[in-house]
Amino acid sequence: MKVHETIMEGLYRIMGKRSNIYLLADEGLALVDTGMPGDEGTVLGAIKDIGYSPNEIKYIFITHAHLDHVGSLAAVKAVTGARVVASHYEKDHIEGRRMLCSMKREGIGGKVFRMILFIVEKFLQNYEPVQVDMPCKVSDGVDCIEGIKIIEAPGHSPGSLCFYHKGKKLLFTGDALSGVPLLRLPPRAGCSSYSQALRSVKSLAGLDFEVCLFGHGKPLTDNAKSRVERLL
Repeated sequence: MKVHETIMEGLYRIMGKRSNIYLLADEGLALVDTGMPGDEGTVLGAIKDIGYSPNEIKYIFITHAHLDHVGSLAAVKAVTGARVVASHYEKDHIEGRRMLCSMKREGIGGKVFRMILFIVEKFLQNYEPVQVDMPCKVSDGVDCIEGIKIIEAPGHSPGSLCFYHKGKKLLFTGDALSGVPLLRLPPRAGCSSYSQALRSVKSLAGLDFEVCLFGHGKPLTDNAKSRVERLL
């Protein structure tokens, strides 16, 4: 089964067990997210298949500290030596001082979801903590790394980040937006604050992008900005 695809020159989607991982080859090589525990073989194998060496990866950009996005972070970092860029607000979760599943989820559905995630994280899927090399608060002036602008987009999680490449007009949304089954807003039960998530999407819609790259679902490569505006 094919585990990676070319979206455009220098941009690739790697399909993990439950989420997307992206490889961006621009000024340097960078990954966006790392998938579930056990996805490291898929990620590292795809990098080689595409024609690069894992030790060429300079940065790993983390959209948010949910298990399906950081599960293989420690394993991928150990092989690549890349610097981890993630939210200051989720540093304690990524570094293991708090469980990933402890982040707030809205409503009764969110509480049930947290209980399920607790069982998964505690007994079924081991998460290995990893140091965040570059904890980001945009207010601290961490603005652009390797051509990528870091944008705070809280709501799906308290410290959700999106990554925007102005030159290529790419927007990596993490779970601030979803592509499953088609373009949609994040499910309320999956959000720490649904109202905050909606404000973040409205803010993202103000950017000039042509391609929208979701944590889940097929990327939007045609009229992405106008389609997000229509969704709102």
